[in-house]
Amino acid sequence: MVDKWLKWENGKEWGEIECPMLDGERVMTYYQEGVPCYYSYTAPFVSDGEVGYYRYDHEEGCWDEDTFFFMGEYTEGMLFKFG
Repeated sequence: MVDKWLKWENGKEWGEIECPMLDGERVMTYYQEGVPCYYSYTAPFVSDGEVGYYRYDHEEGCWDEDTFFFMGEYTEGMLFKFG
């Protein structure tokens, strides 16, 4: 499913969480430094030429399994930042 992992330019590591949308793989999650960590996010990744990520809701204690956050088609050299 994941062709290539990318990175957040301004993301701070939260920790690894098992992600059911990625076949149960444990993935590092990230959040925007300086704001409360209600959510953490997978690193952006390329799948079939598209870039996106998944979000973990810390208040609910689960992934937003029905949502893939689409960021566009992948182009080499793209940068990804929170807010």
